[in-house]
Amino acid sequence: TAATRRVQETFEHPYLILWISHSFWIIMLPLHTAVEKLKRRPRTLAALRTEVLVASAALLVQRGQAADPRQYRAVQTADPDGVRPAADPRPAGHASGVDADGVRVRATFKDDEDEESGAEPAAGSIESARALAARRPWWVVVRVAALAAALVGLLNASAYLWYVAVALTSMSKVTAIYNTSCFFAYLFSVLLLGERVRLAKCAAVGVSIVGVVLMALAGPDAGATAATRSSELLGDALSLACACGIGLYQVLYKKYAVPRDFHSLYAVNFMTSLLGLSTLALCWLPVPALHAARIERFALPNRAQALLICANALAGVAFNAGFMIALALTSPLFAAVGVMLTIPVMAVVDMAMQGQLLAWNVFVGGAAILAGFSILTLAEYHDSVRKAQRADDDNDD
Repeated sequence: TAATRRVQETFEHPYLILWISHSFWIIMLPLHTAVEKLKRRPRTLAALRTEVLVASAALLVQRGQAADPRQYRAVQTADPDGVRPAADPRPAGHASGVDADGVRVRATFKDDEDEESGAEPAAGSIESARALAARRPWWVVVRVAALAAALVGLLNASAYLWYVAVALTSMSKVTAIYNTSCFFAYLFSVLLLGERVRLAKCAAVGVSIVGVVLMALAGPDAGATAATRSSELLGDALSLACACGIGLYQVLYKKYAVPRDFHSLYAVNFMTSLLGLSTLALCWLPVPALHAARIERFALPNRAQALLICANALAGVAFNAGFMIALALTSPLFAAVGVMLTIPVMAVVDMAMQGQLLAWNVFVGGAAILAGFSILTLAEYHDSVRKAQRADDDNDD
């Protein structure tokens, strides 16, 4: 945030900054691969590749898009070397591969004889994903890349609305409205993920939003805009649309980009890199259109501005990579409320860097945000305990 503020003082090209920052996400997979290779017992590139393919195939299986003309079932046999599968002597109709645990996978397609015997494929299971990854790896990658392109379109469009809104209304109002994304994340979680409405989570959202509003009232930018009332209303509407879009993006990412039965941080970072690659390859297209419409004239930054943009992009990589992992491991609501913790942190940073004295509103608002996050953490913990108990009861039955 500090780097973005600094660079936009002399380089007012928000979409270009957004495009560069989100394109930097592409480095997450190479970085994670380097970390894996530096471990005492590093995994092979073949094992990492298979882990990504299985996680990606699991997304397609759980969405019912593993629409190979022939049904398949997975048969596992131990692979002694754990790296490369032994040659498969079977005729066409069988495929081999290695899963993330070094287990050889053979995908056997369901024929007429299977139909008559009533054998059922392992559709919807992780075995089906392993079979699909072994049979059609490039098809899996293409479909997941298309998913990333769709998600990144929603993400970047919503993020750009924030930059536009800042020019039309006050920063305090933009901040307060933007952070209602946690409300939309919970709303869409109920509508799209089937999450139950719980009093504790509703209270956490309400307390956090009240905290944000209190802090925004104390912001130094409050009332500093010279925009007219109509432009302020437009800015507020754009901020609300941004919050709604971000909340929807978080839920759609959880629903379509996180496999339910396969947990892998390497696969999460693969998806983050795909989002960065999609931004780099596709999201430059609005740049000439914005230039032609005189909305945002294209210009290259100077050296100092470029260094600030790179600093902003690297900080964004760290933040958003952690945010994607939080989305994968927890829930959209938990991740959205967690992001609110950056608001009191940013207030402390402003105090340290700019010598600003914090008003009582900041302390009360920050305490409310922390209280809301604590309530939500406790509610999430109780939910996880209930799910674990339910799973144990099902296993006992």
